[in-house]
Amino acid sequence: MKAIRYEKDAVLIQDGKIKSWIDLWIENKDVICDWNQNDFIMSDPKDVVLKNWQDKTENFEDATNLAIATLEKFGIIYQDDNGNWHQTEKYHTTKGSIINI
Repeated sequence: MKAIRYEKDAVLIQDGKIKSWIDLWIENKDVICDWNQNDFIMSDPKDVVLKNWQDKTENFEDATNLAIATLEKFGIIYQDDNGNWHQTEKYHTTKGSIINI
């Protein structure tokens, strides 16, 4: 699993052929994460594969940890000495940023 793109509040995760966005935001000084896609067309085989992958708890945990680490690495979010999370002003310049891998 790797992060391949990021924006101010989302990271695109790739795991093999699967690609899925994780949305992140700061709320009450904590990082909140969720899958970007929650609606699936169950007659579409690609949606079924993505839903099954997203339904696995370990994939959500790994993807959210990677997304948090990615935005932290690029200085978009940070945790202070008291364990509170914050978003920096740097996010204004990141739309569509591709991570060099």
